[in-house]
Amino acid sequence: MKIWFLAVLLLAGCSSKKKEKDFQNALEESPEASPEVQVEAPKPLLDKFEVEETVEPKKEAPAADKKPKTTPKKTTTPSVVKAAAKPVEKPAPTLAQAPAISKLPADYPVGLVNLNTKAQAAWKTYKPNHVIGEKIFLDIHYLGMTVGKIMVTNNGKKMINGKEVWHFHSRFKSAPFYSNIYELDDTVDTYVTTDQFLSIRYSLIQRESKQDVDDLQLHDRDQMKTFWFYKQKKSDGSVKNKQKNSFIPFYSIDPFSILFFYQGLPLKNGDSFEIPVINKSKILVLKSQVEGREEIETEKGKKRAIRVHATTQYTGETLKSGDLYFWFSDDSRRILLKAQAKIKIGSVTADIVKN
Repeated sequence: MKIWFLAVLLLAGCSSKKKEKDFQNALEESPEASPEVQVEAPKPLLDKFEVEETVEPKKEAPAADKKPKTTPKKTTTPSVVKAAAKPVEKPAPTLAQAPAISKLPADYPVGLVNLNTKAQAAWKTYKPNHVIGEKIFLDIHYLGMTVGKIMVTNNGKKMINGKEVWHFHSRFKSAPFYSNIYELDDTVDTYVTTDQFLSIRYSLIQRESKQDVDDLQLHDRDQMKTFWFYKQKKSDGSVKNKQKNSFIPFYSIDPFSILFFYQGLPLKNGDSFEIPVINKSKILVLKSQVEGREEIETEKGKKRAIRVHATTQYTGETLKSGDLYFWFSDDSRRILLKAQAKIKIGSVTADIVKN
């Protein structure tokens, strides 16, 4: 969420149509062209959370020296008709259980145990509903002007520490008109388990006119902790490094993957749930309520949408405590159509322009 509304308060103006096309193409640069997060972190921890490609099982080639099958001779023995084998159904994944209280660290906060209990209700209703390769573009608006564009993609499945994970990717760029004023080019990558949707790894890279920021967050449920590593390089050449670790709820996700978690929820009118979100070694409780269905106007025409209202207690650098609104397509795909954040002066809106 944070990346969408980053620094828009500093920007105002409009961009030309000619530059707009190049602007959108720049968002689609190959992953190889994107920077890698650079932070000071222990190698064993980085190794544990290293992202690896999934390995498809190899199919054995038929043996070349096999003898051709011969037609069996007919006998007078009555033929026996074998019943067709029943297809083996793959069992639905069961909800991962948080560790028993007796197995938690002695200093684990009681408040997180209670938060887990509340969050479990949302996780029980989650069902994977994600399309590999799905990609959407949204324009960022503030005070009636387009100040940037964001791309959100599902990059498919990867492996981390022996677990299969979804790789969700996003990139935000300020509009071309602002390049001489203040330029932003920010990237988010997050990895969540494919079966239970638990965040494993999250990174934010900000490349801006006055600073470079690398933010890496690793969520270790073996220890029930998050490890945060932060590096900020300012325009004067100075570098600030931070690192912190803290306990986390078992059922928890990061600020970006919340959008995909909503996709897998029933989102029935009146549904409400509390979702723990980990960011910078802090816990944000996102209280969400499905307010209903409505028709909204988008650049792709009128769309039937599900409106979700989320309230936060976040005290971060960009969004203070306040209201967030999300509109998802009222169909099986649950595509994000619109998002809005109320801020001190007006509101910032993201509207879909292409998918």
